[in-house]
Amino acid sequence: MGINEIIMYIMMFFMLIAAVDRILSQFGGSARFLGKFGKSIEGSGGQFEEGFMAMGALGLAMVGMTALAPVLAHVLGPVIIPVYEMLGANPSMFAGTLLACDMGGFFLAKELAGGDVAAWLYSGLILGSMMGPTIVFSIPVALGIIEPSDRRYLALGVLAGIVTIPIGCIAGGLVAMYSGVQINGQPVEFTFALILMNMIPVLIVAVLVALGLKFIPEKMINGFQIFAKFLVALITLGLAAAVVKFLLGWELIPGLDPIFMAPGDKPGEVMRAIEVIGSISCVLLGAYPMVLLLTRWFEKPLMSVGK
Repeated sequence: MGINEIIMYIMMFFMLIAAVDRILSQFGGSARFLGKFGKSIEGSGGQFEEGFMAMGALGLAMVGMTALAPVLAHVLGPVIIPVYEMLGANPSMFAGTLLACDMGGFFLAKELAGGDVAAWLYSGLILGSMMGPTIVFSIPVALGIIEPSDRRYLALGVLAGIVTIPIGCIAGGLVAMYSGVQINGQPVEFTFALILMNMIPVLIVAVLVALGLKFIPEKMINGFQIFAKFLVALITLGLAAAVVKFLLGWELIPGLDPIFMAPGDKPGEVMRAIEVIGSISCVLLGAYPMVLLLTRWFEKPLMSVGK
């Protein structure tokens, strides 16, 4: 049994606890029926609901870009592919550099990978969980929260994080290399060469962003805001076009990927956007309660470690 399966079993255990809490909350609460243990799990049913309701937010962020992925790959490919190949990297690294894995980075990386599954996962999952979210989510969202006078400190914080992303990606790649990753039962081969060579364009982008945040922070931050707004508009366009194609059969944008299973798709091998979102939500049914209960049950030792 691999580490992934162990983690999944643990999350499903917490999912069942949360389901029990949600059921008992309809009849007076878990504490009424389960005593001290019931009191210790109260609230996990609410996290169960939050996990499932996350499907809506995930859909808004993912479905449009997922449908647009082959179109973007076709449009950007002639520009991106030669540049990245010249640097010795796989073009899929472009996707995870600018897009979060849950905002289309995973699927765009797949389209640009040219069949290299390891490069696709390296960009779409590992890089797309670090640099992509920073560019399209963390910076724009933080700008809407903090005072304008604090932007300099935001820039310095992002600067400190950006320069460590290549190190995090290399660490993630090494873990993947020794974890026996499989896709549809087939092993995925991560190598030192793949992990290091594909970091070249990421290092270049990280250095450029870091220099920009150091010397022209206001202009860089404004640029991130504009990019985030453009991305939301693009995702919305893709979502609307994909829904029209599914419900009416009108192809407003040629080349869109289906968002539901299409004829010829093999269950378990091909996952369309809606199925991916549903699968993520099923995991969150256990992940959210797990975080709540573990932080509640182990608050004192965790606080001690934090200090």
